[in-house]
Amino acid sequence: MYHRGIIRSLANLKVNIVIKILILSDFVIWSAANLIAPIFAIFVVDKIPGGTIEAVGIATMIFLVVKSIFEVPIGIWIDRSKSEKDDLYTALFGTALTAAVYFLYPHIQGVFHLYVLQALLGLASACAYPGWYSIFTRHIDKSKEAFEWSLYDVLLGFGMAATAALGAFMVDAYGFDVIFYIIGTAIAIGAFLLVIIRNRIHR
Repeated sequence: MYHRGIIRSLANLKVNIVIKILILSDFVIWSAANLIAPIFAIFVVDKIPGGTIEAVGIATMIFLVVKSIFEVPIGIWIDRSKSEKDDLYTALFGTALTAAVYFLYPHIQGVFHLYVLQALLGLASACAYPGWYSIFTRHIDKSKEAFEWSLYDVLLGFGMAATAALGAFMVDAYGFDVIFYIIGTAIAIGAFLLVIIRNRIHR
């Protein structure tokens, strides 16, 4: 109900459709991801054989290092073309890979598998962010730059706030596996939303 109200409000705003779809896509993605984010350490320690607090720190480090290594080169690569097709497809690939990683989390058999998935997640983020930001920057409405970036930030904040506590209740009721599948499905929906704007981007 809460999320439907947000989506209805976004639909009625005088903002161009590309910006609306980009915000809606990230709203769905980040709201879903935050179902697990506050309790991810508990998953690692309680559910992964050999999982420790140290493993949580190393897993986070791997994600951030891989993301940091690849993000700038990918950004430079997509800037070589004036078309936005590569921006969109890179963002789409990164988002789809993110969904795939979440579907794989329930099948982790040990800490090494966790580290591999975290590296894939870092690569996925390195692909998704530059493309998404590039398209958003090009299509942002003139004289509404501050408003639309603020709108993006506020809506994501509300979405993540709503799911932060909800995730803990859902894990308690249904277990971690179900939550990961829900997150993967939601992120796949976020990726599909990006497909909607393919005919509205600069070619």
